[in-house]
Amino acid sequence: GLATPWNPRPNGGVVALAASGNASYVGGWLNSLRDWVPRSGLAALDVTTGAATPWDPGCDGLVRSLAASGSTVYVAGQFSTVGGKARANLAALDATDGTARDWSPNPNGPLWTVVVSGSTVYAGGWFGRIAGQPRGYAAALDSATGAATAWDPGANDIVNTLAVSGGTVYAGGWFSRIGGQQRRSIAALDAATGAATSWNPDGDGVVQALAVGGSTVYAGGI
Repeated sequence: GLATPWNPRPNGGVVALAASGNASYVGGWLNSLRDWVPRSGLAALDVTTGAATPWDPGCDGLVRSLAASGSTVYVAGQFSTVGGKARANLAALDATDGTARDWSPNPNGPLWTVVVSGSTVYAGGWFGRIAGQPRGYAAALDSATGAATAWDPGANDIVNTLAVSGGTVYAGGWFSRIGGQQRRSIAALDAATGAATSWNPDGDGVVQALAVGGSTVYAGGI
């Protein structure tokens, strides 16, 4: 039960974490880390010591979710500039130098979650349009081009969290209908079609976090 030496000491709130290789990426509304190293909204930490690495994309708003995949870190939240470029609420950053890639789906509202599965990036939040296409609160995007795929579950309210396992995308949030079916706050969606499966826990609150381990789905919220 002893704490490890890993101790980043953020000044501000951290609400998003992702790990890749020797770095742990953190996001939120932080403005500095241990030894008063300035970082705006985003930082990469050494996985052993917790010290800030040179990676410093800078973000002018709130980061709510991070997903690391290969040489790219996907950032979702409520912001207008990150990695030195104008990006509305969703961006792909170079994992080495922190610069924003050309990938820019430009959702018309804030995002709560971003998840990567293979060549697909799933995004959820409070938006009605993304990558130039109408999408209700959840969408799937091509990881290379940023274009919206045909996947369109059409939630009727905010999607807070997404988790992917095999051919299923689990969603949690404020919705009461998604994937063409009545589903309160939590649902399982076909990763190919976006249709709701028969899985229906029927939540009575708001699901804010999801994780999948083997044959079990873990959910948390209020």
